[in-house]
Amino acid sequence: MATPTVSSPTVSSPTASTSAIKPRLVRLSGSGADLDEGVVERGMERAGGGAVDGPSRHVVVVHTGRSADLHWSEDGRARRERFHPGQALINPAGTAARPSWSQDTELLLVALEPAWLEKLATESDLPGPLELAPRYHLTDPFLGMLVERLVAEYEGPQPADPLYAQSMLQALAAHLIRTAATRRPTGPEVEGGLTPKRLNRVIDHMNGYLDGRLSLPDLAAVAGVSPSHFTRAFRASTGQSPHRYLVRLRLERARRALLTTDTPIAAVAQLSGFADQSHLTRTMRLHTGVTPAGLRASREG
Repeated sequence: MATPTVSSPTVSSPTASTSAIKPRLVRLSGSGADLDEGVVERGMERAGGGAVDGPSRHVVVVHTGRSADLHWSEDGRARRERFHPGQALINPAGTAARPSWSQDTELLLVALEPAWLEKLATESDLPGPLELAPRYHLTDPFLGMLVERLVAEYEGPQPADPLYAQSMLQALAAHLIRTAATRRPTGPEVEGGLTPKRLNRVIDHMNGYLDGRLSLPDLAAVAGVSPSHFTRAFRASTGQSPHRYLVRLRLERARRALLTTDTPIAAVAQLSGFADQSHLTRTMRLHTGVTPAGLRASREG
C-alpha cells in the first residue's frame, strides 16, 4: 500500500503537539474533539519504552514513515518485528503491550471508544461482550486505506466534512468488528431500506441544511434509526452513501443558482455548502466534467 502523499503539518504550538491518544506521541495533525466516538491523528512517536498501562480506548496504528523495528510484550514474551509503511497494529483497550519503536517513527492513529464499538457490535447481532483480538504486525490494505483517508480528511485545505469523517469512522469500526472480534454475528444483518416517509424526511432535512454542517448521528436521528443502521438503510434506498447523496444535492443547488441567477460564484459556493469557490470548482469538475464558470457561460451560448 502506498505511503500517503499528504505532507505532515508543522507543529506550531504546544497545544497542537499534544496527542489525545498516546502520551509519547507528538501530534502533527488530527481531529481533536470533532468526532464524538473517536480521535484521529498523525503523529511522531519517539523511540523508547511504551506506556505501562493499556490504553483506555481501542487504538489502530498504521506505520507510514521509514521502516522501523517495533518491540512489544505479548503473553509475557518479548516480541520484535520490522514494520514497513502500510503495516498496522491493533491495541485493544486495556491491553498493556508496552510497544517501543527502535527510532522516531511517523504513525497514523485512530482511537475508538469501547462503548461505541460495543453498541455497533450489538446492533450487528454480535453476542456477548465485545473482545478485540490484539494484532501487532498486521498487513491489511483496506484497514490502512480507511485510516489514511480519515487522517487526510483533517489535513486538507477545507474544514473536515463531519458526515464523511463519521461515515469513514463507522466503516473502520465495522471492519474491526468483522476481522478482529473474537466472536462472530449469530444472526443475519438487518436488511432493507428506509420507508418512503423516513427517506423523504431525511432528504428534506439535507436540503434544509445544505449550507451547514450535517453529521451522521443527526441524519440518523431524523430517520429515527441508529447511525450504524442508517448508513446501510440509506444506501439500500438510494444506491448511494449519505455523503455522496449530500454532495449531489449541493451540486444541484449550485447548478440551479449558476444557471438562473447572477449571484457571484463564491457566494453560490457558500450557499451550496462548499468551503469556497475553489472547493466548488474541484467538486463540480470531478462529478460533472464542467466548472462553475463554464456552466454559467453555457447559458449565454
